[in-house]
Amino acid sequence: MAPNTVLVLVDIAHHDSGKDVLSYAAAAFPSATLHAAYVMPYGFYSYVEPFVSDESQKAANTRAKEELAALVAAANVQATPHVLRGGIGEQAMLEAKAINADLIVLNAVRPGSALSTLGTHAAQIARHAKASVLLHR
Repeated sequence: MAPNTVLVLVDIAHHDSGKDVLSYAAAAFPSATLHAAYVMPYGFYSYVEPFVSDESQKAANTRAKEELAALVAAANVQATPHVLRGGIGEQAMLEAKAINADLIVLNAVRPGSALSTLGTHAAQIARHAKASVLLHR
């Protein structure tokens, strides 16, 4: 059964792999509604936040939204962008629940990694997500 709602997780720091996974999801599931999400991980480390000004946090959020929009445009897909903040695995699963995603698509490993093992965030999401998970290589 084809999914209705697909959450595609991307890392704006790895533009090419983000573009690839978005293009893959759009081609593989043409009738699904796509959502592209990037999680700003620094918010997970609460001990850092007192040393980061509100202005810097707002600027980082604005930059992340702009880069995610540019990534979606570069992939030439229709996807609703979401910039989240917190632990990557936790935020991905919360967003999947919030949008009622049938499927979560993400890269299996960090681009350029010499290891062929599953990345830590991918492994966490694959183990704990309520939605189906597709790991793209």
